[in-house]
Amino acid sequence: MKFFWRYKLHHILFWLLYFVCWTLVSARSNHVSTATAFLVTFVWFIGQAGLFYVFVYWLMPRFFNSKRYGIFAFCSSLVLLLSAVLTAAGTVELLTNRTATFSIPFKTFFLYVLLDNFFIAMTLVAIKVIKDRIKSEQRNQLLEKEKTENELRFLRSQINPHFLFNSINNIYVLIKKDPDFAAMTLAKFADMLRYQLYECNADEISIKSEITYLDNYIELEKLRKGNTVIIAYHIEENVKDFAIAPLLIIPFVENAFKYVSAFTAKPNLITIAMQYQNKLFTLLVNNTTSESCAEKKEAAYGGIGLENVKRRLELIYPGRHTLQIDTENNMYSVLLNIQIP
Repeated sequence: MKFFWRYKLHHILFWLLYFVCWTLVSARSNHVSTATAFLVTFVWFIGQAGLFYVFVYWLMPRFFNSKRYGIFAFCSSLVLLLSAVLTAAGTVELLTNRTATFSIPFKTFFLYVLLDNFFIAMTLVAIKVIKDRIKSEQRNQLLEKEKTENELRFLRSQINPHFLFNSINNIYVLIKKDPDFAAMTLAKFADMLRYQLYECNADEISIKSEITYLDNYIELEKLRKGNTVIIAYHIEENVKDFAIAPLLIIPFVENAFKYVSAFTAKPNLITIAMQYQNKLFTLLVNNTTSESCAEKKEAAYGGIGLENVKRRLELIYPGRHTLQIDTENNMYSVLLNIQIP
């Protein structure tokens, strides 16, 4: 099929059909022999086929597509006139020599041919413009899709180094405290790394797998933070049986642990909650923060961290998500809503 369209074999089929149909019509309407009808059709074929190829493969690419409309109109008029003169003169000559019934004045017949060619030319231009527009839109869609996929791969790759750095740092701290805990942590780290390397290549992943990954991460952070942070982690039972973009939740949780306060006289709190109702997934992440941590976190959320998450949300869930980040009374709050299709 590609070969067929590539080498314009459909043009041959069209003009063969043109020949057969117009020969039959000409023979019946003009009451002439098949041979005469064939010759008349051939004259019209030369005029209209020539008009088609001159318009589509010369005038339009050279002048119309480059927006040189004045030259296009001038050249088009000349081509139309030339085609009409040749077609009308050839037809009149054939029918006059072969029949005695053709009595239409040449001027009248010429105007008829000119109007017919003008209609055909305008139809050809319209078809060509529509065809080119469809091809252009298809090409733009492919380019946009490719650009989006490349952006997502790049944005996802920005998450991996952050995850690796934090996890290795956790293991380093635990090795000094307790080698057994360090071994367990290393096993969890291996599971998390396997998840990122092999399971997160898909566009979407089961929320169950994402929560398992989050569970492992929180366990690692609990071991590192010890009793210095109170963690409230709650997932409602209905958060299941749907898919979500991979590694979309973890950046908010990572930042909560990274920038949680370090109070000594009052609790340091992190709250993580998820719910799913009427195809609306909701993630809430809160953490207390001191003034120094707030400044660092503000810089992080205003920099590549937040921009990364926002960009992924815009690319994956355009018009189907809301992200609200607030700070009040030494408390950072992230509320993410995603409408799951």
